[in-house]
Amino acid sequence: MFTPPPSPFPSKSSELPELEMTNDTPTHAIPSAFPIHPYQSKQKYTLTLRWTILLVPVTLIAIGLSTQFFIHPAPFDAFSPTSIHGWTSWTKSLTDWSLHERHKPTKDLLQLAVVSNTNASPFIRRSTPSTTPVPTIPINPTLPTPFPQPYDTTLSSNFSTTSCYNFFLNMTQTDALRSCRPFSLLLTHSQAFIQVQDDINATNAVVWGMCNTALSPNQCDLNMAWFASSLRSSCATDLSDQNLFAVSALTGLQAFNLMRQAACSVDPVANAYCYIEAVASSDPSSYYFYQLPLGQTVPKITSGACNSCTKSLMSMYLAALSSANATSLTGLQATYGDAANKLNSVCGSSYAQSTSVASSSAPPSVKLTSVGGAWAVLLGVGVLSTSLSS
Repeated sequence: MFTPPPSPFPSKSSELPELEMTNDTPTHAIPSAFPIHPYQSKQKYTLTLRWTILLVPVTLIAIGLSTQFFIHPAPFDAFSPTSIHGWTSWTKSLTDWSLHERHKPTKDLLQLAVVSNTNASPFIRRSTPSTTPVPTIPINPTLPTPFPQPYDTTLSSNFSTTSCYNFFLNMTQTDALRSCRPFSLLLTHSQAFIQVQDDINATNAVVWGMCNTALSPNQCDLNMAWFASSLRSSCATDLSDQNLFAVSALTGLQAFNLMRQAACSVDPVANAYCYIEAVASSDPSSYYFYQLPLGQTVPKITSGACNSCTKSLMSMYLAALSSANATSLTGLQATYGDAANKLNSVCGSSYAQSTSVASSSAPPSVKLTSVGGAWAVLLGVGVLSTSLSS
């Protein structure tokens, strides 16, 4: 009988050696019976992204608003819109989970910052334009009692240091400040001054009072210089943290003399204060120029700014930028150049003289010391990244 030769191919049983499974042997996932198509994955990604974009801002806003109405853990203060703590103080308090009282609204803190968008309206409130004729300079008018003072509402407790809080508490109670009636601080930090501007005749009397103080202008200038020096030492940490309360106060103290001159400048034709004319005008273009020393940029203006008062005011600012005190006028250095260009574009090329000092100066470093915005962005990015990765 013929015996066939052995097959050159191995038998099925010996085709692959049997492998012993060990802990080191990699395993493979069993393919799903329902494979995920690309469009399904994209649809899931889009849905996740939409919900993340909707829910993250709502959650952060809810946390911020809750600090206004409910007792809350200390770190929640980072999301509060009224918080003006700096990074240094927040770094120290992140581990503090003790309960904080709700934040009471503060009306006196107008958060002053350099406006990057030149079309945005400045933060400083302007009174309702008067329908009555602009009053002339009064003669020994009856002044309001008490006279409007800066920081006339409860001081915010949002300071980085106790020494800075105590400085403001003492400064606001001393006659050395109150007797000088500083326009540079009243314009930004006086609730009474804001309210009185709804009455143009009452405002006229208040401006007269600012221009006719018991202390001489020179003595008041010395007082403000002393306060500015004391603020730098007592509020060094707050200034480093860019606490808006401290930064804006220092800017106002340093601009005291210049802004007093601006408030007391007179329109010789109308025999009226130029500032009163700007307040009473239905066109706010002229009014914006009184805010330049405080670091407020001029938004879009009209030909209503083309008047002798504005031209005289810009000449006054230019002289100040050429004086020995120019280095302390950081707000004006940052805003004059842009304001002059806008005025010249509307009123004529020679209406306001440009200056290399103002145009080359960087805007004052006024950062948003309420770190809530930054925390919100960081948390939002983190949540978004987590959602997408999942």
